[in-house]
Amino acid sequence: MSIPTSCDVVIIGGGPAGSVAAAMLAKQGHDVVVLERERHPRDKVGESLIPDFWKFTDKIGATDKIKDEGFVAKAGAIISWNGEFRAHTFADFGYTASAMHVERDVFDQILFEHAGTLGAKLFENTAAAKVDVGLDDDGLEYARVMYRTGTGDEGEIEGRYVIDASGQAGVISRQLGTRIIDDSFRYLSVWGYFVDSKFLTIEGTAASIDELGEKRPVTFVTSLSDTGEDGWAWHITLRDKTSVGIVIPTTMVKDVRTPGESWESFFVRRVREVPVLKDLLADATFIPGSAASIRDYSTRSTQLSGPGFFLAGDAAGFVDPIFSVGVVLGMYTGAAAAWGVGEALRKPDKVDHTRALFNKQVEGRIEVARSLALPRYRSTGEVSEMAKEAIGLERSAVKELMYVVSSFTTRNENWLELVDGQPPDLKEGQLKQYESIEVD
Repeated sequence: MSIPTSCDVVIIGGGPAGSVAAAMLAKQGHDVVVLERERHPRDKVGESLIPDFWKFTDKIGATDKIKDEGFVAKAGAIISWNGEFRAHTFADFGYTASAMHVERDVFDQILFEHAGTLGAKLFENTAAAKVDVGLDDDGLEYARVMYRTGTGDEGEIEGRYVIDASGQAGVISRQLGTRIIDDSFRYLSVWGYFVDSKFLTIEGTAASIDELGEKRPVTFVTSLSDTGEDGWAWHITLRDKTSVGIVIPTTMVKDVRTPGESWESFFVRRVREVPVLKDLLADATFIPGSAASIRDYSTRSTQLSGPGFFLAGDAAGFVDPIFSVGVVLGMYTGAAAAWGVGEALRKPDKVDHTRALFNKQVEGRIEVARSLALPRYRSTGEVSEMAKEAIGLERSAVKELMYVVSSFTTRNENWLELVDGQPPDLKEGQLKQYESIEVD
């Protein structure tokens, strides 16, 4: 199938945000074309998913496909910060669906191909080179996307709207000059994969990879120093390997490596020095060549929509992934963009009102994620009124969970500011604490 010259909606990017948007719009009967720069399965990091993602797989009808894949169901999270060990499970906050550890290449491909089964036209190995958006002679919004295929062919497709879900590429925001790096989150992340790593259970004990079918792992996060200001590390157990990564402030980048040391060598050395993490990896083998890195990844666009376009996923905004909200936030913004486009197509005379609602909801969600993740030493004056308003709409159990998770680190002062200094009354067992964790 060749790329058509016109459609209702063009979506740039076939990750979770773009796939959710494409599936929702295709279900509504719109003619949707998705342009994905890479070819699935794509290597992607960010494998820990909080259970809210099921809302969106339910919405697009992909839940059974995700369940059938047999990803790892996780028990919760254990955080080691300032020498203290705290943990939580989602069940203690009323969740019945499980949080998951997923291989993102497989997870993303399932969502992408599912959008195709609903009628979205999918084109991989096709990069959006330039976008032209605005108003036509009749005052209606339009979008034109110029693209280039992997074979070097160039073309143009016109639609009523474009949803930019291009991730860190941020096609539209870069073109408009609205993409900014968040100075409060200037970090470098380096990650890689190990085989035969042990994992932690919610009881605070270690288990071997052979016990994965009998015991559920947790997402393990640990600070790299007592203060947490030197960064943090993650450990996420997958079906046949373990994702491990570290996040360090960019101000420290020049000092962390020895002369001549590669980032891969630095990464393997450093993760084997971190308490508890080094014990989990004691008998594990690093997969050579699996290390990757990204710098200054926390970005946002100062304009989330405009005539002919809506932004979604990382193209709209992304913050420090310490609380595993990235994929869910991407799916939420993808769903919001699909709603915005659907409303704009049905009621073009009310598009300004639709866009205002979209901007408010998406910016509010991004601000909540940002405020929760802000390091204490960078949080002065950063918590916004928009974040306060957004968190005020959440149900009590979600607020309790947010408080517990934020209290794991030195960042909970930001959460208290969000709720004007009034923490919720926690129920017994919602915040678990351990004296220590021993890995045999």
